[in-house]
Amino acid sequence: MLVKILIVLMLFAIIFVLFRGLYFLVKGTGNPKKTVSSLTWRIGLSVLFIGLLIAAIVMGYIEPHGINPNS
Repeated sequence: MLVKILIVLMLFAIIFVLFRGLYFLVKGTGNPKKTVSSLTWRIGLSVLFIGLLIAAIVMGYIEPHGINPNS
């Protein structure tokens, strides 16, 4: 259960940083380094999220489901 909560929190953090970058991009009057920094954080969080997701699957904390090749 804790892993699922962590997954949801990571997704919210990624979406928050994405919209923060969009705000700095649309505002346009600020420093463009803020936009680049925000989007860099989003990429870093996304890579970390995918890594943690793969690790959770390998360790058996979560089970992926979907297409079953045995059916």
